[in-house]
Amino acid sequence: MNKNILLGGIVLSLFFLTACWDHKELNDIGIVSGIAVEKGERDKYRFTVEVINASELSKQGAQGNTPVISYSLEGNSIAELTTKVTKGLMRSPEYSHTRVVVIDEEIAKEGLLEFLDFFERTGEIRNDFNIFISRGVKASDVITVVDPVQKIPGIKMNTQAQNFFKEWGGDPNVRMTDFIRALTSKGRNPVAQAVTIEGNPTVGKSVENNKEVVPPANFVLDGLAVFKADKLSGVMSVEDTRNYLWTQNLKRTVLTVSCEQDNRYIDIQIISSKTDKNVQYKNGRLYIDLEIDGEAKLLGTQCSHDLKLIKTMNLYEDYMNKEISKMIKGTIEKVQSEYHSDIFGFGEVLRRQDYKSFKKLEDEWNEIFTEAEVNIVSDLHLRRSGIRNRSSITEYERNERE
Repeated sequence: MNKNILLGGIVLSLFFLTACWDHKELNDIGIVSGIAVEKGERDKYRFTVEVINASELSKQGAQGNTPVISYSLEGNSIAELTTKVTKGLMRSPEYSHTRVVVIDEEIAKEGLLEFLDFFERTGEIRNDFNIFISRGVKASDVITVVDPVQKIPGIKMNTQAQNFFKEWGGDPNVRMTDFIRALTSKGRNPVAQAVTIEGNPTVGKSVENNKEVVPPANFVLDGLAVFKADKLSGVMSVEDTRNYLWTQNLKRTVLTVSCEQDNRYIDIQIISSKTDKNVQYKNGRLYIDLEIDGEAKLLGTQCSHDLKLIKTMNLYEDYMNKEISKMIKGTIEKVQSEYHSDIFGFGEVLRRQDYKSFKKLEDEWNEIFTEAEVNIVSDLHLRRSGIRNRSSITEYERNERE
């Protein structure tokens, strides 16, 4: 009998344990897909959230209204502002689906350490969002440019950055965890993706922006934001972004390489690549050696070399490898001379390979890196020439001569 009473009590107690004590009804929350942080006019920060208007994403319920709603307010603490935005929003903000955080260029120059601590510490926001630095435009304008294909600006920005990274290598593929890891390392400085708006930002906020073949305003990726510690030093081009990624194992891209024939070029797709890094400190001098291996294929040619000949493919390989070595070395030397900041992680490599030497140099690592001698060997192999082994240009020019 006692056992039956005990069992009954246990079963009954289960009914009281199934409730969700912290549940939120969908009708009570607003999903935040993007955040912008700028300098305030009165207070330290101006905080803007982009909240999804879910009814406009439904095929049945859409009425052609705005797909997102934004709200801004000022304060001295990002942590407080994340909840204070309910001052102007009907629904409680839900930050777990945030895809992008756009930081104004002025704030980035002053330093990001103060408010990044909140993003890392809170459990309300996942730490895998993209960090963007707005360039020449307000950060709040960037997250409010609507698009005819992907109606949610934050999701559009996140997807565009991922595709640019995978297809061409123009995005550094930096998430908040990557940024903070680099920031806390003595052998690497952080980078982020710079962004801007082509066109009129004011028009870009309207749904009318979706009704033009060429949108009056468009969000674009604008290069590599280079940091020294937590402060923005400057912005490099998207080509330099790709060269930076060569040092981090770039997987895929397309190159245009001169074949030294009257302003003619060959198009080469990198299929795979791997970069081996060796860093040594000898006789008071730092030496950085990079060796790049991988495979590529010919996508197109403007040149008249006969593709059926092995010597032609060897020649094109030589052009390709010389161009890759030149590009990467140029970017590294630019960072050395203009930014004095090891964004490549060469200090981390030395730390792994020669810990004793690195410990002696870590406090002045950026200065040591600035004086380093850089040597790059590119040894990629051109394996295929597409679905044809003939060139239309070669055949045409041969017929003309005949």
